Amino acid sequence: MRSTETIVLEYGSLMSGYGLQSRGPLRAASAGRVAFSNGERGLGRLANAGDHFAMVLDRVRDDVPLGARLLAADAAPTGEAEGLAIGVAPMALARFADHAGYSGGALQRLREEATAEGMALADYLWAAFERAGLDVRDFRTGLYRRIGYTSPHAVPHPIRLSDGRCVLTFLAPGFEGTGSDRIVAVRVRSGQTGLLSPTDAWRRQPSRAQLAYLVSCLLGGVHGIAVRDLLASLADDPGLAGAVRGAIVTEQRQELARFLAATNLPASTYFSAFGPASHALDRSGLDGFLRGCMGSADQ
Repeated sequence: MRSTETIVLEYGSLMSGYGLQSRGPLRAASAGRVAFSNGERGLGRLANAGDHFAMVLDRVRDDVPLGARLLAADAAPTGEAEGLAIGVAPMALARFADHAGYSGGALQRLREEATAEGMALADYLWAAFERAGLDVRDFRTGLYRRIGYTSPHAVPHPIRLSDGRCVLTFLAPGFEGTGSDRIVAVRVRSGQTGLLSPTDAWRRQPSRAQLAYLVSCLLGGVHGIAVRDLLASLADDPGLAGAVRGAIVTEQRQELARFLAATNLPASTYFSAFGPASHALDRSGLDGFLRGCMGSADQ
């Protein structure tokens, strides 16, 4: 990977071409699956428009950093939350920040500071995280003091992969704060600091936007990204399950083409990273769900 590129970890709607297409064409250098350690996800942050809950990723243990490892194309799912790792250039990185609700301009200022110190952005942020003693609150306070900006929606967060490389994701702040006492996290303002299952989120926000968002997340399963953790609760709401199933059946035919168009990845690069399409639905848990075998989501 060239030094101008950053690997971003996505765990929500941008796991799919359906979601990525809204960011416009990217020139991704790489893509693949990633598994998170000490992480659990669910719906929990009201999106900027306020018409649906967006995905959040929280630590299971507050005293252990969030970790991740890139997965080989033939790696079996382990039950951990999984997502998409995508290598992008600076202009595309700003789009990921804007999507999360963090200023792309602010992220650019951080990148300029990193460049001035001869460091890649993710390495620079990890070094700041280490100086903060791997304390999320202190790290965010330091970022705010450095550039005078933070967001109630999402804050950039560095992760050290199991192979030693540093990557970037965006986390929705909760009670640990945004980095500024004056800027209160959306999750705190709304009173929704925990994780909602898709079914619980639907009961609170039964909107067209919520359904479309959930489908965009689950279509990541077309690429073999495990989504069993998101499918499990749908057995409790047959109506929602049916609506989701119908939308996925409609959209999955175009998903691979959309993903390749959004990322500009050559097909050969894609299949080297994700493996044959014939195994993807089974690996992700979508196959059983689409066949109506709701119990397969827990297997």
